[in-house]
Amino acid sequence: MKNFNLFKKISKNYHIASHLLRGGRGVLFKNTIFRNLINAACLVLLFFSCTKSEFDEYETTAGSADFSNYVSVGDSYTQGLQDGGLHNEFGQQDNSYPAIIAQQMGTPFIQPLVAGTGSGYMHLEYRNGKIEVIKIYDIDLTYNDPAAINYDFSFTNWADTTIRYNNLGVGGLNVRNVAPQNSTESLEYHIYLGGGATAPLAWNGVNGQPISPYGRFLNWGDLSNPIEYVNQVKKSKATFFTNWLGINDAMSWAKSGGDEVSGSSALTDPLEFREKYDSILDAFKANGAKGICATVHNITQSPFFTTITLEVLGKDVWIKEGVDTTIIRKAVPEDLILLSAKDFLGDGVGLTQADPLPHQQVLDKAEVIVVRNYITDINNQIKAAAASHGYYVLDMYAFINTFSSGVTFDGVDLSPKYIEGGAFSLDGLHPNSRGYAMIANEFIKAINLNFQSNLQTVPVGNYRGITFP
Repeated sequence: MKNFNLFKKISKNYHIASHLLRGGRGVLFKNTIFRNLINAACLVLLFFSCTKSEFDEYETTAGSADFSNYVSVGDSYTQGLQDGGLHNEFGQQDNSYPAIIAQQMGTPFIQPLVAGTGSGYMHLEYRNGKIEVIKIYDIDLTYNDPAAINYDFSFTNWADTTIRYNNLGVGGLNVRNVAPQNSTESLEYHIYLGGGATAPLAWNGVNGQPISPYGRFLNWGDLSNPIEYVNQVKKSKATFFTNWLGINDAMSWAKSGGDEVSGSSALTDPLEFREKYDSILDAFKANGAKGICATVHNITQSPFFTTITLEVLGKDVWIKEGVDTTIIRKAVPEDLILLSAKDFLGDGVGLTQADPLPHQQVLDKAEVIVVRNYITDINNQIKAAAASHGYYVLDMYAFINTFSSGVTFDGVDLSPKYIEGGAFSLDGLHPNSRGYAMIANEFIKAINLNFQSNLQTVPVGNYRGITFP
C-alpha cells in the first residue's frame, strides 16, 4: 500500500509536468529531451523508493537459535588463512567465513586481527610479460625473491590474550590437539599451539616461540599449568557455534607427501579423533549452545594437488615412492604431484631417474587412497558424534564435490582451478575471500534449514578473489 500511494504521488507530478510541456505556463519545457528526462526521473524515483522500502521491511530472525554469542571453532580455514598466511591488508581476515556468518546474524564477532603484512603471504608480480607467483619470505632460505613479503614486526605478539574472542580458529590445529591424553601430550600441544617454551623445547630453540604461531592470541597458561583448547571452548560461553574441525588432520599429512607416521603432520587415529571431537561437543553442550558441525571435504581436489599433472608437463616425471626412498619409478596419472614441486621441476629435479622428485613432493597413488579413505572415516566419526549430541551436520564433503566441476554464483563462475578458478588463494589449499563467502553461504543455508532462521546469503561476487598486479 505504501508503494502504491507513492506511485500515485509520482503519477500526479508526472501529469503536472506533462501539462506544462503541452503549453501551459512552462513554455521553456517544450523540448523533447526534457520530456524524456522527466519520464526517466519518475521511473528511477519509483524504482529506488520501492527497493528501499523492501530492505527497510526485512528483519533477520534467529528462529529457534540464539545468535547473541556466536563462536566458531576450527583450524586455518576457520581462522581465515589465505595465500599461505594470515593477513588482513585487503580485508582477508575480516572476511573469514565465520565473520561473514556473524555479519549476517547481526551479532558482534571479535577476531584477533593481525596488523600490516601479518604472517607474510604469497602474491602475484608482473614480470617480463608474464605473471609470477612470489612466495612468502622464508628466514631459513639463503635467498628470497626481493619482492617476497615477510611477516610484520607485530606478528610475534599480535593479539591481546585477555580478550574473549569469538573466532577460535587456529591455523595448524588438529583434533588430537584439543585435549591431551597425558602429561607428555599436554606439554607437546602447549608448545605447539601457542604457549611457547624455553629453549631447547621451543621452536628453533627461541625462547617463548611456539611451533605454530597462529595460536598466540589465546592464553595457554604456562608449562606447569597449561590451558587446553577444549577449555578455551568452555570459557567461550557460546550460545551458538559452528565447528569445522578435522581438515588439518588430513591436510597436514597429505600436503607433506604422506611422509609422517608420527609428529604434527601424522594422521590422527579415528578413535582418538572421535574421543576428542566429542570433548568439544561436550563443552558446547554444557553451555547449552546450539550449532552446526561440518564434514571434511576431499582435500585432494584442491589446486595444491591437481595443478601439476603429467598432461600439463608433457614429459615423464620420476618419483620416490612411499617412505621407502629406494623405490624409484615413473609417475602415473593417479599420483598427485604437489604444487610445491614446481621449483624442483624447474631446476630439473624429477626429470631423470638419477634425480627423482623427493617423496615429500608427491602424494603417490597408494597414499591418495589412504587419505581419501581416512577422510571418509573421520567424516563418519563427525556425523556420529554430532548425532549423539543432538547437533546438525553440514555435509561440506558433498558440497565441495559438486563444486569440483565448477559452479556459478551471482553470475560469477568458480572452480578449483589454480588462480583462474577464482575460489582458491595462491597457496592452493585455502580459499580466497570469494571462496570463504561461498562457504559462509553453505553454513547460512544449513542454519536456516535447521533452526528456522532467515539469515540472508551474501553475494559471492562482491568479495575479493585473486589480487592481480
